[in-house]
Amino acid sequence: MTYKIGFKNMIKIVNSYLAIILISLIFGSCFPPVEETAKSLEFDLKDPVVQKIFQFQDERLTDSLLSYFNNEEPKYKLLAIKSFASIKDSLAILPLINELTSSNENYRTAAAISLGQIGSSKAESALISAFIAVDSIGPYINTNAAILEALGKCGSDSTLSLLSNIKSYQGKDTLLNKAQMLAFYRYALRGKFNPKSLIRIFQVLESNTYSYEAKLIAAHYLLRFKDLNLTTYAERLEKLCIEEKNVEIRMALVGALSKLGSPKSLTILEELYSRGLDSRIQSNLFKGLTSSFKLGQASSFALRAAQNPSLNVAIPAAEYLYENATTESIEEFKTLAEQASLPWQVKSIIFASLLKKIPTYMTLTRDGYIYRLKENLQNAKSNYEKAAYIKALSEIPKELPFILNLYNAQIASPVNLAIAESISKIVDRKDFTTTFPGNYNPIYSQITAYYTDNCLRGDQGVLSIMSQLFSKERNLLEKYVRPDSILVMGKAKLNLPRDIETWNEVEKVLTEKYQKKKFYPIKVKYNHPVDWNKVAALPDSVFAKINTEKGEIMIVLCTKMAPTSVYNFLQLVKEDFYKNKYFHRVVPNFVVQAGCPRGDGYGSVEYTIRTEISALNFLAGGMIGMASAGNDTESCQFFITHSPTPHLDGNYTVFGKVISGLDILLTLSQGDKIIDIKTI
Repeated sequence: MTYKIGFKNMIKIVNSYLAIILISLIFGSCFPPVEETAKSLEFDLKDPVVQKIFQFQDERLTDSLLSYFNNEEPKYKLLAIKSFASIKDSLAILPLINELTSSNENYRTAAAISLGQIGSSKAESALISAFIAVDSIGPYINTNAAILEALGKCGSDSTLSLLSNIKSYQGKDTLLNKAQMLAFYRYALRGKFNPKSLIRIFQVLESNTYSYEAKLIAAHYLLRFKDLNLTTYAERLEKLCIEEKNVEIRMALVGALSKLGSPKSLTILEELYSRGLDSRIQSNLFKGLTSSFKLGQASSFALRAAQNPSLNVAIPAAEYLYENATTESIEEFKTLAEQASLPWQVKSIIFASLLKKIPTYMTLTRDGYIYRLKENLQNAKSNYEKAAYIKALSEIPKELPFILNLYNAQIASPVNLAIAESISKIVDRKDFTTTFPGNYNPIYSQITAYYTDNCLRGDQGVLSIMSQLFSKERNLLEKYVRPDSILVMGKAKLNLPRDIETWNEVEKVLTEKYQKKKFYPIKVKYNHPVDWNKVAALPDSVFAKINTEKGEIMIVLCTKMAPTSVYNFLQLVKEDFYKNKYFHRVVPNFVVQAGCPRGDGYGSVEYTIRTEISALNFLAGGMIGMASAGNDTESCQFFITHSPTPHLDGNYTVFGKVISGLDILLTLSQGDKIIDIKTI
């Protein structure tokens, strides 16, 4: 099947690519593709050469890996090419470009994927010239698909324009349609937009001939693109939200519709909510309302949803009320706050809303809720509940001395982090100096004492919050606290590589603000050797059971896809590391995260492992990934997705997935505990 529309048209538009494209189109279809059998590309982790290649990947030894590009054994060469999707080393660009003209489809495809991961514009013209615009089902289909997505990660605006002009892919061209949607999506994540791409997006969404994955990515394009104006597509989007049957596609469409901001869209969202749809769809109903209905138009709707039994729905609804509800909703807030059955995760937000919105002249009413909030704090059953009530109390600046007095040497990390966040929030308020007048107000010495003690302790969480506060252009506390010296003291207490995230945050503010120099974040050096014999002893699929307070979640770990991550996870499981650890972070209809030794997200073990990017992706819910603070900073924290999250692809290691218990996963909330994890 021949197509005359697509990259072939680039010959007419991009003169600089003319010669390259002509050579590719004339000769690219002439050489016979040399395809290796699936069996010849299979690798065994017991193979010493395979182990060596993975070891080189783990140590980020680019030159050693490039030497395998000349290896005659296909599986070794392919592994080496694939390794650069994880390493992202620009030194590999030219060798990878050379592989784009290989007679082997597997090499070409892997090279395109790795070039996309590196994300350099230097690869753009080579990727374009490697696109074989002669068929959609032949030996170049996988490479063409990989090239399209890779261009989404490194291509220019002119290439996006060309991609947007491709109209010839039919519904049966499953892989290319998906790839075109991914190209648009990757461009969108970089903030690049072309009006014609939006036309194509809706064409895919509105037709029944396109694949589930193409439609899913198209829907996520609408959900994820910041500042995308969909006004002219409002009616079509509304219709899609009503008619779409697939849960994953529908939740993304509903999330996009919630950002539209029109009265009609709000009516449709309320109607959809009333149908009792999947809680993840209901959760996404509120995700865009905060920015689109800023005058509280959705308050009555949100007040009902804040009482939803699913926290995935109730929390974002309560957050909308906190941000946008007006003083006219105070009485409803009061009624809601009285409900004994209201979970603390929601109640704390409702109390914060009350304190934020009660007028200053209603002193007795506000003081009454402050008193009740302190009672809730005193009776809190977990450190996460205490932290939530402290954050709610920070709505009242005069309560800062009370909040500071909660601090002691034995305080739990989540509670202490809430104190640090409350200080930053209150100090940033315009009424801070009127609440605490005078240059010699004792509040300054209290804050200084708190910061000094936490710097002496090297508290990673507090140091991180301090760095964010003092990175701002002007800060009132600077003349009292002297961050240029106190942060140095705190940084000296940090331990690398364990505290790499906080170390870089502290060093950034010290370098840029106080030394007036350009900051270059340090990269984690290789520090945790892998016992490859033990890795080789693992089965390709390792099954495990996460026992939680809410029930059991069965997972499978994919050894060959992410060997060091799977091995590290299983070693920690063997040591009972995860026993009694908390799900310290839960974001509605996004992820649950666990494995932090501190319980506040700033904890780690004494080593780091490397990021491993493979064919696994986040296009489904229940995918298990390694939490990180940037490439190659993973250690012990992991997360599990509630639903498809393709924006995480290429940046986070995927090393397993949930095979049963997704319903349990969706009930987990912050502070729920892992009883243990056992392999099966």
